[in-house]
Amino acid sequence: MTHTSRQRHRSGSCDVVVEIPRGSRNKYEASDDGTIWFDRRLGGPAGFPGDYGYVIGADGEDGDALDALVLIDEPTFPGVHMPCRVIGGYRLQVGEIVETKLVAVPERDHHGDHLRDLADLPPAFVEELDAFFTAYRMLEGPTVEVLEHLDRDGAVEALLAGG
Repeated sequence: MTHTSRQRHRSGSCDVVVEIPRGSRNKYEASDDGTIWFDRRLGGPAGFPGDYGYVIGADGEDGDALDALVLIDEPTFPGVHMPCRVIGGYRLQVGEIVETKLVAVPERDHHGDHLRDLADLPPAFVEELDAFFTAYRMLEGPTVEVLEHLDRDGAVEALLAGG
């Protein structure tokens, strides 16, 4: 990771590559050369509640890039690079692995300017995120359990640990 990336991460900023647009049940994966591949269709009843992808320059506990859910009103498309600001995260038990999923907002979208922490989201929306993360892999294998909500500082700590 470059010095500039480390500084951005320390400030709670990161660059996310979108793999799955908001509302989609199709799961895409980006290969190392940037090619987008269809991976599978999610078996659960709901699409993603935001654009979902990975943070450039940060690894997750599963050995892949650190995952991020970007709260955005309109979906983008797979392969879009998006400068984001971390507002929180989720610590999930996925089968035998504990994984962190960051929650972020686009830096260049004024609709998220008021969001600084997971606690700034309406409680009902946080419950919807809980339900999504619990159910999104329901027909695929490992069960998922929400272990912990991370506030902004805890999520930035996870971002720094992955870089």
